[in-house]
Amino acid sequence: FGHCNVPQTYPANLVLGGWCHRMRAAYNNIQKGMKTTRNLSQERIVRLEGIGFQWKLSDHDEGFERRCFELETFKEEFG
Repeated sequence: FGHCNVPQTYPANLVLGGWCHRMRAAYNNIQKGMKTTRNLSQERIVRLEGIGFQWKLSDHDEGFERRCFELETFKEEFG
């Protein structure tokens, strides 16, 4: 029950939000074959996933889609 979708700017705990953001960034770098300065081993990835940690927050996708729609609307109006 519940979720682990902590946003970067989580007002109740900015430190936790920042940490989650850094873990997501490190994971994304690892997935791209890039080096990371974070100690995010496979064991730690498994542990976070066991807690229910989400590597990608859905509202990032929703936010991107919303901004694309706004950009298209702007282009239609002023393009």
